[in-house]
Order: sequence, then structure tokens, then C-alpha cells
Amino acid sequence: MNRKHAAEPDMEMYIGVHGTSGEAEDYILNRIIQAVEGSADNWREGADRNKSFKVQQPDYDKVGRSDFVKGARELEQQGLIEIKWNSIGYEIEKIRYKLKDMGRIYEAAGREPKWCLLREARERVEEYSGKNQIPWLEEYYRDLLAEIEKGKYPSDMKNHGTLLFQCLNAVAALREPVFVRIFSSRHLKGSKVFENQLQSRVIAIGKKYHPMIDDAMKNSQILSQMYLETYTQEMALKGELRIVLDGREVDLSQFPYGLVLNTETLKNAGIAPAQEIRKIITVENKANYMSMPFEKGTLILFSHGFFSPLEREFLARLEKVLEASGGEVEYYHTGDLDYGGVRIFRYIRTNLFPKLRPWQMDAAQYDRYLGYAAEMETSSWEKLKGMEEPLLQPLIERILKERKVIEQECFLF
Repeated sequence: MNRKHAAEPDMEMYIGVHGTSGEAEDYILNRIIQAVEGSADNWREGADRNKSFKVQQPDYDKVGRSDFVKGARELEQQGLIEIKWNSIGYEIEKIRYKLKDMGRIYEAAGREPKWCLLREARERVEEYSGKNQIPWLEEYYRDLLAEIEKGKYPSDMKNHGTLLFQCLNAVAALREPVFVRIFSSRHLKGSKVFENQLQSRVIAIGKKYHPMIDDAMKNSQILSQMYLETYTQEMALKGELRIVLDGREVDLSQFPYGLVLNTETLKNAGIAPAQEIRKIITVENKANYMSMPFEKGTLILFSHGFFSPLEREFLARLEKVLEASGGEVEYYHTGDLDYGGVRIFRYIRTNLFPKLRPWQMDAAQYDRYLGYAAEMETSSWEKLKGMEEPLLQPLIERILKERKVIEQECFLF
């Protein structure tokens, strides 16, 4: 490859417009690297094929025609490439190179080979995956490894290094709520590191992989499902419920206007075996919850959209006691007549109360308050169109037809 082409042109006839031959060498080397790394398999270590790229005017424009030719000649003398001149010998037609020489080409360009970068990335992902036992996070790591196997360097590593993995493993290990800034200080060595650098990505990963996160959840609700809190987890309720605290039974029906159970109470309260509850109503919006009067035998719960993990755990214990008592208990949910309301109903029915039925969430209720409806966003309409919820199907069809939504607060007019 160190031979001189018989038809090699006279360099004096080319005018270098910008750059130097050194810059031209860098350009050619990186042009080769870009082509190889963009291939499905050519980037792999040990590949052994002859490749080439056609030289075109934009290549000359980058560094100047004269310097491009000089740079190519120097690389040919180093045995890294071979120049193929055109038939009249005044233009470079192609730059030829061998994949087995890519290690030397990377070295000449001052870059680390792609296969080395991907090997290091795979080792880091495997390291953090090995420290994790949570299925949803393990699925995320498997997808990263699949990307690497296809030759794609994970954007998460490019943007965050291993800090994101460190964060995700710490999140997956949480078993009770913790304030975001306390979590960040403890695991990320800075109270605002999570919020400033990782929060949006953790939320996106949670939406894709976490089994308890729903598409309609707000960001704060998504974080709450992973036990990360910007405020304490609390449950507002009114009605019949007996709990056990520090060995004492407390009858919450003595607070007919409602009360709030804070995080510590939700964690430590037991469910008394004897209950008078015959109906449970979950309510999406606070104004509606507040307006509902105390009703003997009924427990009214403010769901604030989606119940938090602590609330779900508490209510799961309550349902177990109620179902074991043998008494017939009815479960209802009332919420907005929109995409989010449908999602919330299905979420509670699927993850908490299997016997759940809709209340004030039918086509008749929709038509009754249609005069207060707001235009529906196209994105929400498209999502709702793809949903199936048998207990709400007539309502869904009315919403899709009218392309309008109704907030639950309208029911108070």
C-alpha cells in the first residue's frame, strides 16, 4: 500500500482553500470510523472485510481539495488506507480500508475503539444488574444489554455515566417512603442531585418498566409509586373504620367530617377484625370527597387520583379483613369523565379492589353535565380510543364521539 499510483496527480494543480493535511487525515480517519460504527456488524472486534467510501465534493469542502489529497496520501504511506484514483488520474474516486486495520485507525485518530467502549459499558451494566433483584429494574438492564449487543452505546450511560444506575438500584431497594432530597443526600451525595440531574429520566424509566405506574399519573404520583416523596404520604377518609394503634382500638366514625392518616399511622395501624363497613367509595377529586356526607356503614376515601403504595398496602389489609368476615361489601369509584378518570378506575379495580364498580361514571351522567364539558386533547383522545374497560365502555364511546371531557367537580353545581 506504500506504492505510488501511476496516475497520481500533480498536487500543484490543487488549491487548498482551508485546513491542513493533518486536519484532512483526521477527517478521513473519522469518516472511516463513522461508517464502520454506523454498520450493524462491521464495528465488531475481529471483523475482516475490505471496505471503501466514495469521495465526493462535500468531503473536499470540509478541509480543502489539496489538503484532502495530501492527507490521503500520508495515510496511504502509513498503510492505513489505499487510494483509488479515477480513470484519468486527477481525482480520488474511493478511499479503501480494511476492517482488520481498525485498531490502528482508531489509534491514529486518537479514539477508543467502539468494541472497547461497548465492552466497558456491558461490564458496568452487568455489575449494577447483578446488585439488583427487582423484576422491573432487571427488565430495564436487560434492554440496555440488548442495545449494547446491537452496537448501540446506551444514551443513559452517555448522559449520566453510572450515577443513574446507582440511583435506580437505590430506588428499587426502598421499602417505605422517603423525601426526595433526603434520598438524594444519602445515595447521591447532594440533596439536589436527583432533582437537577436524574429525576426526569427516572420518571421516564418508571413509566416504561414499573408495574404499578400508570400512563395517566402525574410526575409526583409516579415518584410516589417508587416511594420517593416531595411531601408525606397521607390518606384522607371519612366514615366507618376501626383501626388498632399501640394496642388500642380507635373508631374513626367518631370523626364524621373526616380525618387524615399520616405516613406513620398508615405504616403502624392495624385493621380491627370487627368492622361495620358495607360500602367503600373512592373519590378522585377533593371537592367531591369533602362534599360527601358521613353515611353509616360506608367508608369514603379520597384517592387524589392514584393511591400511593402505603395507601394501597393499608387498603389491601382492610380488604382482606372485610372479605374474611364473610359480609357482603360493595366497592365503588367516582371520578372525572375523561381519559384519566377511566385509567384511575381501571387501576383501582386491577390493583386494589377487584369488585369495584363505577358510580356517577356512566353515559347518562355524561349527558347530564355535557353543558359543562371541555374540549378533549387530541393525544388523550387517541389514547382513550385504544382502551377497553368493559364497565365503562358506554361512557368511553360517548367521550370519543363528543371529544369532550367533564371534570367531577361539575357534579357539585
